[in-house]
This record gives sequence, C-alpha cells and structure tokens, in this order.
Amino acid sequence: MSAGFEGSGLEDALAQQRASHGRILPFCTLPWQATSLPDFVEGSIQILERCRQMGARGLKIPKVLGLVARDVDGTRLAVDSPRLDPIFEAAGRLGLIVLIHSGDPRAFFEPATPANERWEELQSHPRWSFHGPQYPSFDQVLGEFERRVLRHPRTTFIGAHFGNCAEDPARVARLLERAPNYFIDTAARVPEFGRHPAATMRAFFMRWHEHVLFGTDAGLSADPTTWVLGSGGDTLTTPADVDRFFRSTFRYFESNDRRFENPTPIQGRWTIDGVGLPPDVLRRIYGGNAARLFGLPWPPPPS
Repeated sequence: MSAGFEGSGLEDALAQQRASHGRILPFCTLPWQATSLPDFVEGSIQILERCRQMGARGLKIPKVLGLVARDVDGTRLAVDSPRLDPIFEAAGRLGLIVLIHSGDPRAFFEPATPANERWEELQSHPRWSFHGPQYPSFDQVLGEFERRVLRHPRTTFIGAHFGNCAEDPARVARLLERAPNYFIDTAARVPEFGRHPAATMRAFFMRWHEHVLFGTDAGLSADPTTWVLGSGGDTLTTPADVDRFFRSTFRYFESNDRRFENPTPIQGRWTIDGVGLPPDVLRRIYGGNAARLFGLPWPPPPS
C-alpha cells in the first residue's frame, strides 16, 4: 500500500507484483515531506502520471497529511486544502484509487495518561499520540477528510481503518450515503467496531456490504515473530499472536459468538461480539468488492 514512486521504491513493488502473478497490486505514494515547496502539486501530478504508466493501481495517502505536513507558509496543511485539489482530480483522471488514512483513533487525540483507554498502546508507541496544541482535534481532521471525499465525485476513495472513524459507525454510514465513490476497509479496526452491539454492526455490513473491503494492516514476514499485526507492544510477535489475530478476525465476521477476545488486545482490553454475516456478503467483503474495483477475475460462488 505504500510502494513509493519512481526511484523511491516503486520498482521493487512492481517486481513483487510480477513475481506474485498479479496477486500484489502496489499503490504509489507522494513525497509528503516536500509539501512546503511551491512546486509540490505540479511535481506530484507528474509523479502520479509516471506511476500510472509504470503500473501502480492506486495512491496511498498517509496520516502525515492533516497532522504534520506543512503548507508553503509553514502552517498545517489540511486534508481538504484547496491547494491539493489538482492532485485528487489527477488521481481520478488516471484511474488511481485513493486510499487515505486521516487521523487515528479518537483516544490518540486525548491526553496520554493512564486514564486513556489506549494507554498500553501509547506507552509502546508514544509517537502515536496527537494530543496537544500543535495538532488538530479528531473531529477537525475527520471533517477535513469527509469534505475531501465529497469534493471529488469522479475519484474513487477508500477510507482506511473503517473510514478513519471506527468509533462512530453512524458517521461512517452518513458519508457512504452521500458519496457513491467511497469505500472503506476493515484494517486494524475489528477491536474498535467490534465493541459496538452486534445487531448494529450486522445491520451496517448488510447495508453497505458492496462498499466494504477486508483488510488487516498486517506487516508480513517469513518469520512470524516479526509480523506487525495492526499494532503491537514491546515484545516480539508469537505464533499464538498470529493465530489469535486471524482466528478472532474471521470469528467476528462469520460467527454469532459473544464476548470473545479481540484480534489485538493491546488495542483495547475488551471483548467483541460476532456479526455472523451470510456467505454472499462475506464473499463481497473478503474479495468480491476488491476484484470489482480493480477489474480482477473473481470466481462465481460454489454451487
């Protein structure tokens, strides 16, 4: 998802695409550390055009936009800054799907104290705290993200991490209602949306199953002790952690079990309730929607 651009990683990602016979589809990135340069927008459009020619399938925008990226005058560069409009329009023109991560869990914008429900995680990752006057509020950056999506109806967007707002599925649904070009993924947020009532979430997935993409946010390695499963602590990942991560994830979507351990306990020491989705909905979420977005072959359901 963060494959760089020409001369900065994209060539390696495209080699992986070839080696995987197309099972890996790289998304390019832009040099967001250069946003304060006057020619950033023009240069970015040129990068996108070249990335598309080389075979990139999308554009990944990290959370630095809206949180730490600076404008030419040194102020915070907002996610919905009009200055960036040509970049998003170019992505749509080129057929690049824009996956955008804006903000982070609401708890990361609150004081990093033992009272914070993500205190354990913030202790392991102190740089994930965005509390303080130098950062926007959770609602401010999320509002910027929503306005960005609505401004570009001809560009396909994927809102990373359950639309960047797993705490409020109703708010996610409101944007889905207004933007038919908008999709969300489930990466690294099963613990968060899984704590909502099962009936509420089942209704959400049944309503929006054509706009939800399965994701994990897992960083993979041949050595399971070095995997990153959405989030981790100060110790190496164990095979048991990997097993729990996938077992709990699929148990959430496929069963009606109640009060079981979430995939990554460091993201919250609470239990989750399964939503028991039917097979046709699971097929769309697990792969059918992605196949449709990327024009990939997708086998018919078993008879």
